[in-house]
Amino acid sequence: MLENKIFNSIVKTGIVLSTICIVGNIIFKFPLIINTKWICLIIMCFFALYYETKETPKKEHVKFIFFIFIILFFIPVGWFDSGGTANNTIAYVFIILICITYLFNSKKRTILIILLIGTFTGLYIFEHLRPDLINTHPTDSQFWDRLIQIPLTLYASYYLIKQFANAYTTEKKKQEEYSIKLKEANYKLHNLATYDSLTHVNNRRIFDEYLQALISDQEISSSNIYVALLDVDNFKKINDTYGHLIGDDLLISFAKKAGEIIKAPNILARWGGDEFAIIYTGDETIVKSKMNDLLEAIQKIGYTKNLDSSISIGLTRLKPNDTVTDLLSRADMALYEAKSNGRNKFIIHD
Repeated sequence: MLENKIFNSIVKTGIVLSTICIVGNIIFKFPLIINTKWICLIIMCFFALYYETKETPKKEHVKFIFFIFIILFFIPVGWFDSGGTANNTIAYVFIILICITYLFNSKKRTILIILLIGTFTGLYIFEHLRPDLINTHPTDSQFWDRLIQIPLTLYASYYLIKQFANAYTTEKKKQEEYSIKLKEANYKLHNLATYDSLTHVNNRRIFDEYLQALISDQEISSSNIYVALLDVDNFKKINDTYGHLIGDDLLISFAKKAGEIIKAPNILARWGGDEFAIIYTGDETIVKSKMNDLLEAIQKIGYTKNLDSSISIGLTRLKPNDTVTDLLSRADMALYEAKSNGRNKFIIHD
């Protein structure tokens, strides 16, 4: 979990920072009592690290207790021992504020922030009222203390903020990758919902929706819109004789060629099985020419595959008062007539 990783970095930073401060205090001969807060912080950090390695619900409670310790013990002790406002507590408060904001949500975050603000404000007021209770140190000692702690505090701030920034960058990258995968999945779903899986032309659902939209349009009375139903002649015989793979290959090849003939915004769809459906806008001469192109295309495709292939086409024009049933019934009747009259032709029913 990301928050656990960040908390682990915070605790390890606390151990390193405490150790350096203890060594520095010894070198510059600060009173040993001043190291109390750092020793306690190291102990608390190791306690937290121990529970971080365990798979237990207590981990969240340990985080909370850790920051309670920082706010109610570490900050006050450091405030009294290190000279109150003359020390670096405000820098630590800032770092702790960042950590709490990132690591906790809702109620726990609110409690810790209130405690942090309340503790710092209370210490500031207490120092104003009772400055005699705040330990003071020589100017030289304060100088060396700040010389050690200010760079350490700045580096610790940088390190922690870098952890947050890296975590943000990682999560952002994951979100971008997820977004790309989601778009790809949506694209695949769109294709499945829109296109026939074998021939990759529009499926029947798209054809039905488009046809319904045309019929609902009140301005179609002035348009030349034609609907055609196509059926591959003797397709069952082709399947039975040459196998379904050959039959599928014929449908794929025809659909590809038909797509070159019936171009968008006109609609070419696989109606089902060996049947296709077309919605074409244009005058009757152009429509008849396109139907002849389709008849010729299927024959050429069959020739290249050593098949005797042809199609029958039933064609009708959309009328102002047509329903979907009216329109398709006329197209179906025209298709039946084309098949009954020798196949390999188109018939128009008005």
